[in-house]
Amino acid sequence: MDDWKPNIDTWQARLAQWQARFDAEYSALARKRKGWFKKLSAGELEDIAAQARSAAGDDLAKELFGFLAELCDAYRAEALPQPRAKVRAWIGMQPELLHAAWSFSVQALELARGADAQRALERGLAAASIVDVRVDFNAVLELLGRYSVAARKADIDPKALFASTAALSNRGMGGGGAHFSQMLAEFEASSYFRDSVRPKLARA
Repeated sequence: MDDWKPNIDTWQARLAQWQARFDAEYSALARKRKGWFKKLSAGELEDIAAQARSAAGDDLAKELFGFLAELCDAYRAEALPQPRAKVRAWIGMQPELLHAAWSFSVQALELARGADAQRALERGLAAASIVDVRVDFNAVLELLGRYSVAARKADIDPKALFASTAALSNRGMGGGGAHFSQMLAEFEASSYFRDSVRPKLARA
């Protein structure tokens, strides 16, 4: 997967530039809306963020998610562990792209419907595998719970889905991650699954 490295570097540079534009627009809009003493509400801040995203360029997000979908497909298709480890390391060194991969994993759940459910769930878990627990641990647990429920609702075996991704994932602490393979393999034996996910699966 060495041919993916230049594209990853290019995307990190593009995202860094986009983030700088967004930050500048957000700050300018917030100053204009706030004045000297006014405290902005959550709704006002969300509106400012939406305007800032539009000014910075909304189209980039669609292009980025297309790139990440292709990367996740290639990651799942890769037969050897070393190239996959390289991808995890490359993404892990790029903060904006790491955040984008995590967002892709979260948003893939929204596409897990109908005939496209299997592919959406596989891509989303591949993105989570690439992120490799470089985000809040509890957020990862919550995400895996949502994938379990989404798979069951789509009539897909969650255990098989997790096992196929565990086979692709980091088995140790190398590369800056946190043995995501083990986390997937042992998820159904965790107290989080017992207390927070199993009741939802029964209802699903």
